[in-house]
Amino acid sequence: MTEICAAHGYAALFEHAPVGLAEMDTEGRILRANPRLGEMLACDPGDLVGGWLRERLLPEDVEPCEARRRGLLDGGCPNCQVEVRLVDATGLARWVEISISRIPATIDSPEALLAAVADIDTRKQAEQRMDSLLHASPAVIYTMDPHNLGTMTWLSRNSVSVTGWAPEPISSNPDWLTTHIAPEDYGRCVSQVRRWLSDGAQGFCRLNYRQRMPNGHWQWLEDQITAIRDATGAVTELVGAFQDIGARVETERHLEKIARNLPGVIYQYRQHPDGRGCYPYASEGMTDIFGIAPEEAMRDAAAVFRVIHPEDVERIRASIEASMRSLEPWLQRYRVMSPERGETWLEGHASPEALDDGSVLWHGVILDITQRVRAEHALHRSEQELALAQSIAHVGNWISDFQKHEIRWSDEVYRIFGMERSRWEGTHGAFMQAVHPGDRERVQAAVDRALAGLEQFDVTHRILRPDGTERVVRELASVELSPCGTPARMVGTVQDITEQYHLEQEQRLLAATFESSQAIFITDVEGTIQRVNATFTQLTGYTEEEAVGANPRILNSGRQDRDFYQEMFRTVRETGHWQGEIWNRRKNGEIFPLHEVVTAIHDDQGEIEYYIAMFHDITRQKELEAALEHQAFYDPLTDAANRGYFETLLDQEARRAQRYAHPCSLLLLDIDHFKRINDTFGHEVGDEVLRFLVHALKGRLREADVLGRWGGEEFVVLLPGTDAERGQHVAEQLREQVTATAFPCVGLVTISLGVAECRPGESIRDWVKRADEAMYVAKKGGRNRVVRLDD
Repeated sequence: MTEICAAHGYAALFEHAPVGLAEMDTEGRILRANPRLGEMLACDPGDLVGGWLRERLLPEDVEPCEARRRGLLDGGCPNCQVEVRLVDATGLARWVEISISRIPATIDSPEALLAAVADIDTRKQAEQRMDSLLHASPAVIYTMDPHNLGTMTWLSRNSVSVTGWAPEPISSNPDWLTTHIAPEDYGRCVSQVRRWLSDGAQGFCRLNYRQRMPNGHWQWLEDQITAIRDATGAVTELVGAFQDIGARVETERHLEKIARNLPGVIYQYRQHPDGRGCYPYASEGMTDIFGIAPEEAMRDAAAVFRVIHPEDVERIRASIEASMRSLEPWLQRYRVMSPERGETWLEGHASPEALDDGSVLWHGVILDITQRVRAEHALHRSEQELALAQSIAHVGNWISDFQKHEIRWSDEVYRIFGMERSRWEGTHGAFMQAVHPGDRERVQAAVDRALAGLEQFDVTHRILRPDGTERVVRELASVELSPCGTPARMVGTVQDITEQYHLEQEQRLLAATFESSQAIFITDVEGTIQRVNATFTQLTGYTEEEAVGANPRILNSGRQDRDFYQEMFRTVRETGHWQGEIWNRRKNGEIFPLHEVVTAIHDDQGEIEYYIAMFHDITRQKELEAALEHQAFYDPLTDAANRGYFETLLDQEARRAQRYAHPCSLLLLDIDHFKRINDTFGHEVGDEVLRFLVHALKGRLREADVLGRWGGEEFVVLLPGTDAERGQHVAEQLREQVTATAFPCVGLVTISLGVAECRPGESIRDWVKRADEAMYVAKKGGRNRVVRLDD
């Protein structure tokens, strides 16, 4: 009855397992498959029987899987795992993890294999996507302790491709930044970050600095830092992104040379919400155009407005206010009054940039167009495009001229699209060709709506670079109309937002991970539970309100002692994680086994800040393991230890007896006239006699004694700590117990027993032989007796 229940339990587990299961012969031929495997392969499980598991794999995955199977059979390991791609009946391939275990041979069946197939396709796709994102990113993401501005605590892997430095030496060296950033740049940047932190760390802190590359050359980097805050609003961590701006720096140096020779003023004008204005920068042309030194203009913006023609002042102020509200480029012609030159016509071009404090900063140029209004018209357009390209960091600008049927891009747009100016046609069709095929229809529809005046052009879409890499951009544009009211051109910007886009995706992915099928709880360093997920409440029975604020000891089953938990947390503190099997208690008192992974989360100083534990219920796995273990070690008919298992225990006990000089005896017994019972009553009654015999014998044995079936009607009993005299006494008790037992259908049954004590230096084979000879003497002496052969 016991093995029938075990078989039924195994069958139920096999049929309803949440993973694919297949029993195979040692060559890999499928003998049986469960419904889940059939579902994964989109076919009936019965159709898999007789086939080969390797036929369901991609060709390049067959040999790795077969190599693991052969290694398993060669005895290299008790089980093996391999990640491969499984192809279902529709031709669709998915990633799976196959775990193969050996099923030992029994009297009734040869050795077989059990393959468990788990779907890991989602995890593999996520891993591949993350690798692609990091390799494609032009910006290096890093973290930093706000109290230690000399060390980056973590960097993304693409730091090698951007700077030539791997993340490890940077994050592991406490003073790496102080020795690799130009000293004058490092001091300036640290001061700037500290001022930003003291001012409340709002928005972003933007930095430019030089960093030494492995080849000794200096590399210009642009850095943008933002603050991470805790629940109280305190800054706990800084997150930054830097990228190479060497080409842009060279361009700016070139522009500075141009500015010194430009017949006009290059400037920055900043206006606050309360109307206050200032010039953070003005070129030397300020003196020629306005008759005011640049330093004076930077000290007091009112000095510039005082020389503007009285009839134009209010219009200029109103146009600045309008540009500030709409953030549209500022373009005005106006007059200034100079004592030396009289009335002079100027034309100003500027692009506004909204700052975090509510003010607006214009980057612009002012030209003297008194004598050259018409001649400078084309130059005016070029300078406006140049100012736009120069002023907007990481944002390219473009103009689509419908009258000339051409599109003009700034250098930044070419960089974003990964194109060379000489190889781009400059047409709308060429632009649409660069848009990802899946987004082209949506982008064209947005262009059409903007030209129809229905809405502003504002669209986020993907692009495909010539090298095959994919980026995500956001485009903004406004439509300028001709005098007759038809669209003349579109003026717009394009910004590469790939990293921001994928960061948002990653945050959604992390949120989804927390709500996974794994139970998850987070504790602080003191062990107080801070957060649990829905699976935790389902498995333990504790609601989120009951668990949060409590200690994980509410799950303690009592099966693990204090030493176990001390060793667990010692491992976590030393290695950062621990995993293993453990028994927990549900709220209703039920104890269940689980596989748990505990990970330590460290703060910027390397101290443990949180513990994250993930676990899942392995009750079914344990039941299957117990059933398989019992089947491997015990005789299916009598439930006595089988010969292989008994021989192992016999060898262990013999070694222990000889090492510690402890006595140990062996009984070998045989049912008298058992063949007559089989011939008279049949083999079914004979099997029942064997089972009754084992039951009778076990009733007279100690817990430490081992009863095994040696073969047929022969049984063996191992008596640890028992000398020959005591062993003979136990044998007599067993003989009397059997004689007093009424066996169904048969009545009286007797046994003959031989007793032998283990001798120092004696082999197992000789020990068993002496017991067998003693039993043989008992048989010859009339049966139903015990014989011990003395030395």
